[in-house]
Amino acid sequence: MSATSTRPIRYRGVLIQFRLDRDGDNIFGHADLFADDAFKARLSLGSNRHRPKEVLDRLRCLAKSKVDAWAIAGARATTG
Repeated sequence: MSATSTRPIRYRGVLIQFRLDRDGDNIFGHADLFADDAFKARLSLGSNRHRPKEVLDRLRCLAKSKVDAWAIAGARATTG
């Protein structure tokens, strides 16, 4: 099994770190989300039909969507 960590990104104040693991034809990846110096969530994906870049792109979109959902939920909590 080989592992690859990619450069973390910051999105809406949340640090997102990615890691991909390959085991034969299978690719597994996760994105760890950190905010306010604390771990907030881990999102995971696996595929045997996609390339590492495609899995990483899907993880990036999923992580950003999660952060967007938190922002919407937080805005509703403060206005409702």
